[in-house]
Amino acid sequence: MTTSFTNLRSGLITTLAIAALAAACSSGGGGSAGTGGAAGGGAGGAGGMAGAGGMAGGGGTAGTWGPNGPPPISGFAGFGGSLPPLGPGQGGAPVTCMDPIAVTGTAATVTANLDMVGRTVSPDLLGIHTSVYDGNMLNPTTPDLLKAAGVKTMRYPGGSYADLYHWETHTGTWTPAAGAGGNGLYIARDVDFGAFIGLLDKVGANAVITVNYGMDPAGSGPGVPQEAAAWVAYANGDPASTVAIGKDSTGTDWKTVGYWATLRASGKMPTDDGNNFLRISHPTPVGVKYWEIGNELYGNGYYHGNCGWEADKRVPYPDNMGTNCMGRKDNPVLSPSTYGMGVKQWAAAMKAVDPTIKIGAVLVGNNEYPDWNAKVLAAACPSFDLAILHWYGGNVGTGLQVLPSAPEVEIPGIFSTVRGALGTPMFGCPANIPVLVTEWGPNSLSGNDLPVSTPDMGPAGSMYAGLFAAESYANFMEQGAVAVNWLELHNRSFLAQIDWVGDPFTRYNDTRRWGHKGMNIAHFLAAGNDTMVQATVSGTFGAALKAHASLHTDGAVGVMMTNTNRNVAASVTVNLTGTGAARGCVGARYAYTPINTDQDGDLSYEPIYAAADGMSVTVAVPPLSTVVVVLPKK
Repeated sequence: MTTSFTNLRSGLITTLAIAALAAACSSGGGGSAGTGGAAGGGAGGAGGMAGAGGMAGGGGTAGTWGPNGPPPISGFAGFGGSLPPLGPGQGGAPVTCMDPIAVTGTAATVTANLDMVGRTVSPDLLGIHTSVYDGNMLNPTTPDLLKAAGVKTMRYPGGSYADLYHWETHTGTWTPAAGAGGNGLYIARDVDFGAFIGLLDKVGANAVITVNYGMDPAGSGPGVPQEAAAWVAYANGDPASTVAIGKDSTGTDWKTVGYWATLRASGKMPTDDGNNFLRISHPTPVGVKYWEIGNELYGNGYYHGNCGWEADKRVPYPDNMGTNCMGRKDNPVLSPSTYGMGVKQWAAAMKAVDPTIKIGAVLVGNNEYPDWNAKVLAAACPSFDLAILHWYGGNVGTGLQVLPSAPEVEIPGIFSTVRGALGTPMFGCPANIPVLVTEWGPNSLSGNDLPVSTPDMGPAGSMYAGLFAAESYANFMEQGAVAVNWLELHNRSFLAQIDWVGDPFTRYNDTRRWGHKGMNIAHFLAAGNDTMVQATVSGTFGAALKAHASLHTDGAVGVMMTNTNRNVAASVTVNLTGTGAARGCVGARYAYTPINTDQDGDLSYEPIYAAADGMSVTVAVPPLSTVVVVLPKK
């Protein structure tokens, strides 16, 4: 049977559409979206009066950034007015040595050893997760905010939504496992893949695409690899290609690579045939590198029974939208071995279209599903190129104060677990498979979350989540992750939207929150192709001070320090040792500091000085803050 793509587009979508419900369904058992943060990078004008009740002012003239910073966003407002410039301003940085600024606080020493070289930072590291239920994805302010934060990768079309979404029709199929066990489905009208490409182009980012493993386009059975192969053809194909994709198991003919690439390259037809949303006048291939096969397939009911949270129609769901699922627990067709064989099948179909793409297989970094990695790898290796992890760190339910320490405790462990599995000789996996963390944030599985804001005040304790974000990025850098995608773009942790009930402190869309600011401060530590180096802490301050360091490609040194003590400031002597350690006497200090002791604050910049070129400088690190210093090459 041959199926019409136009008919599929008109017939599949079920809109039980409450956007808030959809937002709750972005991910499965890995944990709900966290309150912590991903990267941030704001900038803005020196002007701009505050609006009533702390509402952002309008306008302001942008300053210029300091070392390693892109131009700020002109007039973007921050807390109570315009965001301060994160750089020395139009006058330029001071160029002469000066006496150091006096610093008070409990003494500590951070030593960056430039001879103790670690991993190289991936150019695609800083990422964000996007979802097809995000009706604000195309906000006009979003691209510049993402660029300012340093975003380099964007995941699409979502988490659990990926296994029920059909890109070629921009529709979804409802199941009782429609995302974290929810029973609603909402797909925003204008955030189809063609529109997402436009956003990618504006941001200058790469994509991580999660293809549908869970179901076929008719929603009648298992996913088909031809749907994924056609997606690769649309994104990366040549309109002149005659390579056939072929028919799937339902009889649908997926035509040729050139068919899909021609749709991408073409302009809109005067009369829409149902495919105009795919005609985006983009003759140049998008060049999507990263493709992951399904989302959290360990959540399909095999381990826990019932419906699970991840759609997988290898076992049918009840008729008439029933929610009492039978026959899923321990069913071999839902097993990790079956998924591993599917990875091999999907990879072959997709690489037949573009052999340069990188295919990701879903793995786990803990022991919640103890046989998952082994059985997936035994069936899938050596057909894939990337290990996909999800990580929700700490436990908000035990207190927000634990969050900033969770990254150093947990991130090395999840990387060690998956690298150990990949390195098991009997599986025959390729050597040194890179790791992507395509969802992450604070763990709120306990049902707890950051407190709700008030009309006059941000959430109490939200600064802990911001420090969690900054520290997580530094640890991901040290582990050599390829990309890490904070979940998610438009929620109250990253770019918040007006929500008088759930977040009354947010007064305008795309308000930067702790996730964005955590990414922002971290991107001053290191960028793509910079090298992480050893940083150690000593002195009387204790374990509450965290430190990380990097050697930039231009010869500068970045040192990040996070003070997790909410009451005591640190006076940190930063020492550089190793080959060529001496640096210039004028550097930059970027600080992410709280308001009202523990609420999400904002970023600031100031120069720091030494009396002469050398290897030491004293830096103030306020309570519950992250500070990055960048010391230029001598």
